[in-house]
Amino acid sequence: MIFINFIIYLLSFFIMVPIIATVIVYIIVLKLSRSSKKAVHIAVNWSTIFYIISTIILIQYLFNTSITGFILIFMLFVLAVIIFYQWKANVDIEIKKAFKILWKICFLLFFILYVTFSIIGIIMEIV
Repeated sequence: MIFINFIIYLLSFFIMVPIIATVIVYIIVLKLSRSSKKAVHIAVNWSTIFYIISTIILIQYLFNTSITGFILIFMLFVLAVIIFYQWKANVDIEIKKAFKILWKICFLLFFILYVTFSIIGIIMEIV
């Protein structure tokens, strides 16, 4: 029971402060693989979900509205655009590659949104 509570608290912490999760994963992979490029890729892949969830929670807290459905629809739309581009470029449609591209786009987008809404939240609490 104590171990389960520890895991729940750890995941909650990483959701609220995903930058720490990114740094921790990066450091661990860097120590194990000695490859900075590989460490960045793995840290991005493992921490993207924390940025997505944390951005949803921040928006819900700041603006008292839920956007989970909009985010899912947006992600499906971006995936469709990526697959359409693969098709139009006369490249074999690779779903796995499309998901990787989507995941990297989501990391960049939600990282920027997380930082932006964190700053907005701090400003709103001060004012």
